[in-house]
Amino acid sequence: MRFIFVHPLRSIGLVLLLAIMSLTETVVAQDNEYKDAEKCLERRGLEYGGVAGFYIAGRASAEFYSGKPGNENNVEYVFKNQYWNDDIYQLLNAYDTIIIREYPEKMKYNPAFSFGLFAKYDMNCHNAIYLQFSYAKLTARDVVSLEVDPPIDYLAEPDLRLCPIYGIEERNMVDLGFTHSVGNNSVARFMFGGGINMNNSLVKEHILKIESAIPNTYADRDFNLVNIYGSGSYIPGTGNTGYENRQGGIGFGIFGTVGGRFEFSPVIAIEPGFTVYYKKIAVDPSGGFVPQFNFFVRICFRDLVTFTE
Repeated sequence: MRFIFVHPLRSIGLVLLLAIMSLTETVVAQDNEYKDAEKCLERRGLEYGGVAGFYIAGRASAEFYSGKPGNENNVEYVFKNQYWNDDIYQLLNAYDTIIIREYPEKMKYNPAFSFGLFAKYDMNCHNAIYLQFSYAKLTARDVVSLEVDPPIDYLAEPDLRLCPIYGIEERNMVDLGFTHSVGNNSVARFMFGGGINMNNSLVKEHILKIESAIPNTYADRDFNLVNIYGSGSYIPGTGNTGYENRQGGIGFGIFGTVGGRFEFSPVIAIEPGFTVYYKKIAVDPSGGFVPQFNFFVRICFRDLVTFTE
């Protein structure tokens, strides 16, 4: 008896090839099912479901979190407070001066998971309008360079410390759009569409992190760049806890979508796709319209619950 060893990757490739061939045969066999106008019109009705994906926010609005002079939240705000300034000297083990040497030049958001709900009305098997609500929590991150004179000896050269700076932002989005499916195949069709978008951005945190140069004595500390004290300033021991300073607001724009629609049954379908937004974000210092991107998958349901007399 002879045994033939098949490499796992080849096995997976073979399974995928067979699956693609099977799907292709099914698609070809049912290629003209929606060519019948009556069957196409039977798809009229309400769909609903969930959407999830990866949201890639534009870099322009991330500049809000760079901490540069002139920004609403800036690093100098922390250093101008005498009490925070003294604490930073201790944390960095500085001897004479601390100079802000460089600010982030390429502040950007990390890709974020997005999720939401939608409702769609199919006018027929090809055309639909929908309303979609989605949410993403974004993080913009980079470093600020500080030049520190260390207390080694008076001839020592200043050294550079890279201090993390980051912002956390919540973004709620509402899309009102249309889709058009190309072809008469009831199993798989190409889809494209577009519409208008409204978004609401809310700054949750904006932090400059100072990492301790002598960790056995002082712990790392986060400094809030959001001014919660108004015209006053932080004074330790006075109980001035500050007030809520909401930063963000409403923005709007347009979007275009391309993707596919795969109907597994009359009641369940999935729609993977890619959306390009061109929209205005309230925290964007430039105040312009910038591109944003979203890779998504919608799970569509219809007639899952029926009522009979």
